[in-house]
Amino acid sequence: MSGLFGIFHRDGSPVSPATLVTMRAAMAHWGRDGSDIWLDGCAGLGQARTFSTPEAQYEHLPRFDSSRGIAFTAAGRVDNREELIRDWGLEIGDSISNLQSPIPDGDFIFHAYLKWGEDCVKHIYGDWAFAAWHPNERKLFLARDHYGNTALYYYADSRLFAFASSPQALLALDLAPIEFDELYLAQVLVVWTAYHGERTIHKPIHRLPPAHTLTVTPQHLNTQQYWRLEDTPLPHLPKRQDYVEALREIFDEAVRARLRVPSSPTSNLQSPISSVAVTLSGGLDSGSVAVTAARLLQTTDKRLTAFTSVPLSDTSVYVGKNFGDEFPFAQTTAQFAGNVDLYPITAAGINPIQGIRKALEIHNEPGHAASNYYWILEVRAAVQAHNCRILLNGQMGNGGISWTGDISSQSLAFRLRHLGWQGAVRETFKRLKQQIKSSAPAELLTIWQHWRISGDWHLDSAIHPDFARRLNLLDQLLSAPDTLLALAPRDPPAQRYRIMMPGRNFAGAMQAQMAAAYGLEMRDPTGDVRVLEFTFSVPDHIFIDPETGMDRWLIREAMKDRLPDVVRLNRQRGRQAGDRVPRLRACAAEVEIALDEIARGPATEYVDVSYISALRVSEDQRHQRSKV
Repeated sequence: MSGLFGIFHRDGSPVSPATLVTMRAAMAHWGRDGSDIWLDGCAGLGQARTFSTPEAQYEHLPRFDSSRGIAFTAAGRVDNREELIRDWGLEIGDSISNLQSPIPDGDFIFHAYLKWGEDCVKHIYGDWAFAAWHPNERKLFLARDHYGNTALYYYADSRLFAFASSPQALLALDLAPIEFDELYLAQVLVVWTAYHGERTIHKPIHRLPPAHTLTVTPQHLNTQQYWRLEDTPLPHLPKRQDYVEALREIFDEAVRARLRVPSSPTSNLQSPISSVAVTLSGGLDSGSVAVTAARLLQTTDKRLTAFTSVPLSDTSVYVGKNFGDEFPFAQTTAQFAGNVDLYPITAAGINPIQGIRKALEIHNEPGHAASNYYWILEVRAAVQAHNCRILLNGQMGNGGISWTGDISSQSLAFRLRHLGWQGAVRETFKRLKQQIKSSAPAELLTIWQHWRISGDWHLDSAIHPDFARRLNLLDQLLSAPDTLLALAPRDPPAQRYRIMMPGRNFAGAMQAQMAAAYGLEMRDPTGDVRVLEFTFSVPDHIFIDPETGMDRWLIREAMKDRLPDVVRLNRQRGRQAGDRVPRLRACAAEVEIALDEIARGPATEYVDVSYISALRVSEDQRHQRSKV
């Protein structure tokens, strides 16, 4: 995907061309097919282009419309192009082929902005971000899509405002002293998701969350949320099967919209585009994306390229009742689809420590589940090596298309039939306990949590106990609204919102940054706003089969005859990186080097190296005893 950047001197002083050149250079990997800048007085805009659609080669941004007095830049993909064309009064048959040149997605966004103004964000579906500068009003307007794989960061003070798809472009300007957010770091270390939202590890740099706009003037900076998944209405369809048919239709369209690839061969491209790729696990989400994409590609005799991370050693010791090798299930899915070329990715050439170092270079901030980076990076390198620029995934499926359903939404007769009377009683008491918690004062819940949590609560993480105490982290954690909600989720939708974190989830930004490092565009049909709105409108009881008690019924039923039953009906969960322990043992020297770097540097104040080392020694001793 392309990237965008720009700067506005709020004090009215002229912007130097060198400033925009510096920003462009810092995010050069976002512009593999060129870049341009526009500059006039106190404001400048830029775009770094990586072609990812057939029309992208016709895009020329930034642009200035002198008749309307608007400078504009954008980066993204519009998924409801035909709908917008109808709104503009063009016939579908004449919309593209009979125009002088195909309409690039950036132009769609620009014309939507001209037609609807700031409300255009409610009309455009896809993965996009844009900036519009109004010189006469000295106003800059920025916006980000509802839930897509896009990134937009910014820095603001009384003198200037700067923004970019990449935080490196802002850091390169050296606008403020490097100061990191200690609470943010602590939240990452203890897996407290409060760090999602606008904050980053660098205090002066903020992230524009999805479904938000930002208006900047010399005097004001105003952020607004324009869409809330929580406001999705709950219409009821007459029959259970109606929900299945509706999901198929909406999901097919979400996948179809994400199969647009650059024309090939094209002289503007560095290399011909091979095909669309997908990350394929052994589960329902990526499997549903893969088989649906394969069906759509089959109509034009095209194939889908799939990549599956596979372990280097036996994982059974580490994954319990789950499965650690997803390749057999992925292979069955690929064979069932027929036009899927599947490649196993062993990531033998990169170890977990190297993966973490590489990810830190890309993101410039720590991340959750860092031990997965090695295979995630290796998959993207393989996609790049196969000359694919589009990588599909099913990242947002768990809270959406494959929501399990909550047994509390089922009738008492169902619970008695599938749980037995003892199980039904336990479930009833569980729900009663949750209801009591929900109605209890927040202060009482916090006191109760303090009582039940031991003083060693931090030992599940690598955080240094002195650091946690200095921040009074436990008190902050237990009194936070999202923690209280986790203690007593009021209903199934509330549980799903905790998973999806609409309006603040930064997974899309991280996906976009990592994809840009490999010249790719990540596309997730399970995160399509239309798919999310539909699945959140489905009554919770629909997600469980009343006859068999099978969870995730809606997607299982929708994928009947698409996914093989051995995958579609499987209730085990896959565990990626299930062999991370043997991989870490194999690179023990690099682990020691990394721990030594932490112990000798400023990070020792935040990470408990002695505790990690003791755990490692204990694990090694246990491993040696097990071999004997």
